[in-house]
Amino acid sequence: MALFNNPKKTVYAVTAFVIVFIAALAFNKCHAANLGPTDAPFIQFDAGSTIIRGITPIVGLTFAEPASVLPHSYWQESLNLIGSSKFGNINAPNNMILSGLFVPGFGRFDLGLGVSWMANYYPYNGQNVNFTLQAAYRFVKLPITLTYRHYSDAGMTAKNIGRDTVLIGWRF
Repeated sequence: MALFNNPKKTVYAVTAFVIVFIAALAFNKCHAANLGPTDAPFIQFDAGSTIIRGITPIVGLTFAEPASVLPHSYWQESLNLIGSSKFGNINAPNNMILSGLFVPGFGRFDLGLGVSWMANYYPYNGQNVNFTLQAAYRFVKLPITLTYRHYSDAGMTAKNIGRDTVLIGWRF
């Protein structure tokens, strides 16, 4: 299987994510419960770290508004600033990522799929435009969100190892 020249393990992982994403679209009615401060629209301040490769701090600002195309889902736009890092012998400069995602949810869990643009993609990604996958958990008693994001060009270029982040966000 040579989907976008990725190893089988990666293809299986992405395929599983897409299946769960589609299931979230089909079964998102359980998100219909009134969760109060977890529902869009909201603005969120994020802080965290990149993980796995080139560990460095990240801060961001996220905007979310209801998506009229599917109940209990939302559009999310974010701006993230990533510190400089080192990957092997390569010094990676500070980076800025602009992203837009469609996020259906079920319960307090959200799955997002979208696109992003990176100012400095090398050495982690193969080009400026990338896909973005997101999994998040939104707490109810406090307006806090725990988010994992993966940025990748899905193997469309030979040099693409992707970038992963873990963020804690405060919703306003």
